[in-house]
Order: sequence, then C-alpha cells, then structure tokens
Amino acid sequence: MTFTLFFSNLPSPIMSITSSVDIKKRRLDNQQKKSAHSRIFQPYRALGYVTNEVPYFINNLGSDYFLTTCVGNSFQTYNLERMNLLFVSTPTEKPINAMTYFKKAVYVATENSIIGYNRGKEFRRIVGEGQFSIMQMLILGPYIAALCDDNTLKLWDFTTGELHTEIEFGDDFTATAILHPSTYLNKILVASTQGTMQIWNIRTNKMVYQIGYMGSAISCIAQSPVVDVIAVGLLDGTVVLHNIKADEKIDSVRQDDRVTAITFRTDDEQVMATGNMHGDVALWDLSNRRLSHIMKGAHDGHITTLTFLSNQPVLVTAGSDNAVKQWIFEKHNTVPYPFKSRSGHHAPPSKIQYYNDINKHSILSAGRDHALRLFSTIRDAQSFEFSQGHLSKIAKKRNISADVLKLPQIIDFDASDVKMKEWDNIITCHINDNAGRTWSMKNKALGSHTMISTDRTAVKSTCISACGNFGYLGCASGQIDMFNMQSGAHRKTFNALDGHKKPITGLTTDNISRYLISASVDKTIKIWDIKTGKIVHTIDLGSPVVEIRYHRENDLLAAVCDDLGIRVIDLETKNIIREFWGHRNRITDFTFTPDSRWIVSASLDGTVRTWDLPTGSMVDIFKVENIVTSLTFSPDSSFLATAHVDNVGIFLWANRTQYSNISLRNIPDDYEAELLELPSLADTEISDEEDTDEEMNIEHEELDTVDQLSDQMITLSTEPRAKWQTLLRLDTIKLRNKPKEAPKLPEKAPFFLPTIAGARAQFDLSAVNNNEETKSDTKRINFGELNTDTEFAKLLRAGHDTRGQFHEFVDYAKSLNPSAIDLEIRSFTIDAELTILCYFLEAIKYMLNSRKNFEFSQAWLSVFLTIHGDLIIANPSSSVYELLNDIMSIQKKEHGRLSDQIHYSLCLIDFARKN
Repeated sequence: MTFTLFFSNLPSPIMSITSSVDIKKRRLDNQQKKSAHSRIFQPYRALGYVTNEVPYFINNLGSDYFLTTCVGNSFQTYNLERMNLLFVSTPTEKPINAMTYFKKAVYVATENSIIGYNRGKEFRRIVGEGQFSIMQMLILGPYIAALCDDNTLKLWDFTTGELHTEIEFGDDFTATAILHPSTYLNKILVASTQGTMQIWNIRTNKMVYQIGYMGSAISCIAQSPVVDVIAVGLLDGTVVLHNIKADEKIDSVRQDDRVTAITFRTDDEQVMATGNMHGDVALWDLSNRRLSHIMKGAHDGHITTLTFLSNQPVLVTAGSDNAVKQWIFEKHNTVPYPFKSRSGHHAPPSKIQYYNDINKHSILSAGRDHALRLFSTIRDAQSFEFSQGHLSKIAKKRNISADVLKLPQIIDFDASDVKMKEWDNIITCHINDNAGRTWSMKNKALGSHTMISTDRTAVKSTCISACGNFGYLGCASGQIDMFNMQSGAHRKTFNALDGHKKPITGLTTDNISRYLISASVDKTIKIWDIKTGKIVHTIDLGSPVVEIRYHRENDLLAAVCDDLGIRVIDLETKNIIREFWGHRNRITDFTFTPDSRWIVSASLDGTVRTWDLPTGSMVDIFKVENIVTSLTFSPDSSFLATAHVDNVGIFLWANRTQYSNISLRNIPDDYEAELLELPSLADTEISDEEDTDEEMNIEHEELDTVDQLSDQMITLSTEPRAKWQTLLRLDTIKLRNKPKEAPKLPEKAPFFLPTIAGARAQFDLSAVNNNEETKSDTKRINFGELNTDTEFAKLLRAGHDTRGQFHEFVDYAKSLNPSAIDLEIRSFTIDAELTILCYFLEAIKYMLNSRKNFEFSQAWLSVFLTIHGDLIIANPSSSVYELLNDIMSIQKKEHGRLSDQIHYSLCLIDFARKN
C-alpha cells in the first residue's frame, strides 16, 4: 500500500513550501467548485444539522469541554457549557466516516484519506492508494491507527506520512472495533464479529494475546475506570466486564437489543450507561450489580455515543435522530434530568415558512417527524422545537415511545405575528385529522385550542386572517369553518349551495379581512364575503387547483394547477394577468418575493425556476439532485430557503441581486438547467468577482440605439451623472483636496518636451521626427506663427464657420473630464468683440435647439456665466447679450412645454386614483 503525504512537519523548507501550495490549490479548487451559482441564487449555508451516525468526541482544554459532532461532509464544534456552536469546518469531498483528536487538532477520515484540521481549517492530509474506507481511528503518540473495511489495521506516522505498519486479519477474524487499553504501551485491543478479541503490539507488529469467545458478536468496546477492565458490548444486548490481563470475566448485564455505546461515571458513583438500537439508555449500578434506571426513548434513533464528563454527574448522549443531549444527576438520585440539548428534525421537513416577526430571520418548519420547529438563520442557539406537552412522562408510564404520542404529521400551517403577545398565533392541520390546533410562539408550545371541523371531515388547508383574530379550516368535503383564535369558538361556516364540492387546497384572506379566498380540486377559486358568508365571485381555471399564494400588498393571487401551469390573478379585476409554463412535472411549492416582482417555483423535475411578473418570462433556473419539497423567501429578499427530500436540514440561497448588478434576460424553455450543489454547513463566501467573466461569456444581441427617439423630446446624454455634477462643485472639491504642503521638486529635474496647447497633456513629437528637415540656423522667434488656440477653441471656430454645426465640438467636450472643461472655459482668448465667448454661446444655443445633452448644456452654461459674468456685464454693447436673450427664450419655451406635459400627467394619475 502506497501513501502520499500532502503536508508534513519535516524541517525541509522545500517540502513545506510545496505542501502548503498544494493545500492552498486544493482549497481554491474546492471553493471554485462550491461557488457555482445560477444568475440569481448562490448557495449560502445549511441549517438544522447537529449530528449523524458517526460517533462524536469530547475534548477538554483546561476546565472547558468541547463537543465535536459529524454532519455529513463537515464537523461542528460546540462549547458544552453553553451548547453554543463555535465553528464549522470546511467541507470534505466525501462524507466523513470517523473522527478523533489530538490536543487542538481534529482528524477526520473520508474513505481512504485522513485530513487534519485546526479550528475548522485543513492543514494536513494523507491519502492512501487503494479501495478501502476507514471505520475508526486512534491516536497513539506520533501514530494514527485506523481500522479499515478491508479487514486491516493500518498505522502510520502523521509527522512524516509514512506507513509504519499494516496488520491484515485472517478470514476467521473480522475486526469491528479497536481500543487502546489504559497503561498498555504500544498495545491495541481489536474486537471482532466472531466474538473474540486480540491484543497487538504495534511496535513489533505481532499479536500478543487472543481472548476467547465472548458469547456473541462484539459491537463495541470501552475502557472502564479500572485498569485492565474492559466493557464489551455484544450483538445480543449483553455487556461483559472483562479483565484482559487475567483474561477472566468479572460480571455481565443484559439489555434489549444490540449494544451501541458504553460509558462509565468517574465521580463517586459507580454507574455504567449503555445504549441500544431503540434510543434507550440503561443505567447500571455496578456496586449493587443491578439495573437502576432505563431512560426510555432518550433519543428517537439508535444511540451512537455516550460519555460521562470527567468527575461530573453529567451524561452526554447522541443519537441518529440529529440530537445531542445533556443529562444531569442529582445527588443520591439515579434518575437523570434533561439539562441542555441541541437538536433538529430527524425526518425531512414537509413545509417551511419564514416567520415575519420584527427580526425577520426565523423559519418555521414542520417535519415528517411530527414536530414543529423554529430555526434562526443568524444564531443557532435561538432555534427550538415547539413543545407538545409532557409526552416523555406519559410515554414512560405507558412504556411506549414519545413519538407515538405526538400529533400526526403537519400538512399545512399558517402564522401571524399581529397578536403574538396576546393569544395563540399559529394554526396547523394534520394528515388524516379532522381538527386544527393552535400554537403559541410566545410560550413555544402547543396552544390551548383544538378546532374540530363541524362536518367531521379531514382538514386539508388552513390560514389565519390578516388581523390575527380568526383561523380558517378547509375540509375535504369543500366546507370552510371559521374559528376565533382567542377563544377557539366556532364562528361561521362557509358552505353555500354554489360553494366547493371537493377538498379545499388553499385558503387566504385579504389585507383588511373583508374577503376570504378559497381554492379547491373542483377547478375553481371562490371569493367569499366574510361578513355575510356568501360567494362574491368565482374564477374557473379549468384544472384542479393544487395550491395558492396571495400577496396582500399588491392584491395578486397565484395558483398552481394540475396542468403544471402557474396563473397569476389580479383580485381587483378578477382577471388572469399572467400564465407561466415550463415545468415538466408536478409543482411541489412556490412563493412570491416580498416585492411581488418574482415567483419562485419548484417541481418534481428537480428544477427551481424564477418567473418575472412585469415581463412574463423566466429569468432564472437551476437544478438540484434532491427534489425541493418546500421553499420560502425571506421578508428582506436576501435569502431563498428550501427543504429537500432525504435531507433533514434547511438550505439558504443568497439572492445575488441584493449585492451585485445582475442582467436578467429571458431564458428560453429549452435551456438546459445547471446542476448546483446544495449549500454546505459553513458559510459560503459570497463574491461578485465572477460576475464580469460570466457576463462576458453570455452572447447578447446587438441592439441598434439612437441618440434621440424624437426631435420633440428633451434628451439627456448617456454620460455618467458625476461628470456634470462634479463640474458644478469643482471649487468645493479642490478646496477639500488641497494639499497640506507644497510638492517637493525631484533631485534631478527631467528634460522638457514640447507640448500641444490644450487641457490634455500631449507631447508634440512632430518637431523631433522632422528635426533634420526643418532644422534652421536662426534662433529668432516668429510671433506671427505662434498659435495659442487649443483644440477646444479650434472646434468652436470650426462650428461657427460651418453655420452653427457644433456637433464635433459637443462630442469633444463630452470626452473631457470636469477639470479639463473648467480649464478650457477659463482659458478663452479675450478680444474686444469677445469672439470665443460668442462662439461658445452659439454652441450652447445649438445644443438647446437640438434638445440633446440637455444636462451638459445647463452645466456648461452655469460655469461659463460664473467665470465670465463680470466681463459680459462690462461690455453691454457686445453681441453676447443678444445670444443670451435667445438662450433665455429657448429655455422658457422648453420649460413651459415640459411643465404642461407633467401637469397633464399628474392630473390624469390623480383622476385614475380617485376613480
């Protein structure tokens, strides 16, 4: 077996540099792989993951205890005292199979690789060539021992990366677990499915001793507080305390089903805790050799790890139910009490919805594990599960699991924060259940009201009115019941003769709780008057309605039908204003953005599509491997949250239009959607560096643009606004940027080249190129040949000579920066007739008559009058006055024409608003 080391602590500087470069390159490759995004959405992070089947470990640094759990391709580290999340590691390419630690470093195994992390950042990697996966790891001084699924024990020096030894077990010994017995130098104890154990010396690579058959296959082993005594967990539920030095059995106990974890209490009490496949923890009194207590249903999945904190009456448990719990023992009491915990869904969420509270960073989630939870997107410690009562006590009395006593799975819910502090503000309906339940966000628990449908049929949909006073239940019979949220009393039934005859699929109310909108499988949407209980209007969609979403601010209703179409209805006119088609399978969920500009929908075809309401087109699409079952948009439009099949977490996607300029163009129906990876647990660095390259790769159609749509329209230039705004405030800017001290001359002054007159610094190289041809013997200066006109002045004269065609001058002046324009205007040549000044005013008059570059004409004229106003006043007989009068008359004419149009438009808008 050959191993390659990517990083080591060798003193060679060449190897250190190469190793660090390799790690940085791999890290950049991983970031580029994760940074793939669609036009609008980019993977950000995942919520709701705590632990999985991989055993955790607890590391104590001083008086602090740190818990590290595995969550797929990453691991998380918690402070046990507060149970708050400290950091999440960067994700690995493959799922993590095993973890261990040494001092402050964490080592994880992914298939045939071992990766070292320091505070969640990779710093070391060892990769083995061959097809095997590491199942368990141990740190033995400078060595890492790994038990692999190819029935071998591999040991290598992690300082050099060299394989130290490899132990191959025979066909009659299939290794399942390894342990380093306390005080046994260079020894490893290996357990097997054959029920035997072997002790190996890793220095000599020889088996020291073999322990005989224990009675069943060995599932786990643990070190007891007593030297030489090992606890052996068997497949049949037996736990054997065995002295490996004397090779004799000390004692044995038995529990239900396979033993999955064992730990010992290290304070004054002699207690052993064992876990099984059903989530139960058995506590054994070793001094009296009896079972003292069974923690029935401590977890909803099998126990993966048990740990008693050193010299503390605290038991830490973890299960496959995505939960880590702490239990505390009071003095002389064998029954522990729940102390602290951190958990998430242990079954995929079925529906999620942003809770629109003050902070706007909470997500309500109903899962297939019959739980209702709230997840915080900014602080993990604020997440919690809504209590359903003292289920654990009742389950203990009946000797059943607490999951059996939970309410049926939630299929629909609604929440309102209007009356949160006064009474229950969440309502839910459950699968195959004829009642709706209320929940209290204030108490974080199940509410006091159970609302049973009057016709005793199953409740299919529910909603809360905008005022928060009433809850509505839509039944399978087509009937709708209205209840008071404060008292739970039934108020009204909506079952008119022309009402729904088939199950209700959606309910909502308008912004002032005047109308109730209902959708049904009978292909109709009905609008009810809440006060009278009568139908006001019926909209026939021609296909069974699956779900509806209502945007209260804009009075828009979106409906998804069985024909895979999304229809948007304006409730003011009762007309369908938009239809979106493109999904190739049933639509699982959809939502409005808070500004109602987009509709985001997900389907069983694996795609998530974004539809633009103003243009009626699809502007974004991406595909995921796991189908989206539910999605919701954050109230501030920053994130899209999604829930997926086979995933117990909630995934956040950043809205890229919030922090970068995104070009949204119509996407054709035959566009092949890009497959994106789901967000990882670590925050993905959001960057818009790729936007430029991405936009460059998109082929855009060349558009023919014109400077002016009509010669009757006042048109602005396409130049940046700062060009003319800076010109008007140039004196203030120069004063603010005035240097504190005079510039220092260089030690050696450079030679001087002839320059061309003008605001732009340009060298006149014509004299250098033609030096030999034009060289003259005389040194006299001919002032008659000296031309002081700049390019700016030359174009003004040319425009005057061509009878007022100043377009070349305007184009040149627009290309100058504000400082250059200011300098050119200040540098006008002044003669008795003020010739250049008149030419400049003729150019301004030309711009006003053409109605182009209107803002530049105003800015240039303002600067001109500020600089040369005193000179114009001192020459009242100049033709400048006539030009200024012409400009003023043009200004008044254009202002009046524009003002009339604006007032007409305002009156028309006011009339339409009032009527």
